[in-house]
Amino acid sequence: MRTFRGIVLVVALLGPSVTTAVARADESGTPCAFEVEVSLSPGLSRSPSSGTFDSKGESGTLDCKGDVGGQPATGRGTFGAEGHYGTAGDGDHCQSKEGRGDGTAHLTVPVEGGSQHVDDPFTLTYRVDGRSVVGEIVGQRFSGTFDVTQADGDCLWRPVTRIRIKGQGHLRDRDPGPVPLP
Repeated sequence: MRTFRGIVLVVALLGPSVTTAVARADESGTPCAFEVEVSLSPGLSRSPSSGTFDSKGESGTLDCKGDVGGQPATGRGTFGAEGHYGTAGDGDHCQSKEGRGDGTAHLTVPVEGGSQHVDDPFTLTYRVDGRSVVGEIVGQRFSGTFDVTQADGDCLWRPVTRIRIKGQGHLRDRDPGPVPLP
């Protein structure tokens, strides 16, 4: 519980409450659920900073229900992301209430006859909502919301340098053109 509370105070990095952010996320496309662990460097602490996040490749899971690239999804795929957090203002810290970032999502979905792979740049917003950290990613092909479900570090004695996020989104088959920034 202490670890989770620290992340809530600190992680102002990735995540949205599926209820609020989902209404803003683009809901066209194939619905998908994802879960992944992400490393933060230098990590969130009591001092404001900007840094990077990285899942170390497609180390997470992705479950899509429906057609991807014109073919039915046939099983669990993989999900990963890397990018930057603390890109607005003076950076993020344990007391941040909201924040922004950017990155690239990497998704591979098994489909009939092979697999579909997508590398999709996105913008990231997050907010601290009571005792939870929630966020939204908006990309050209994949957009969704997420919750931070676990974190290491306590934000007092040790910075938060690793988090687990769980979310849902929609994967579109083709590039719809420029996505307006939130």
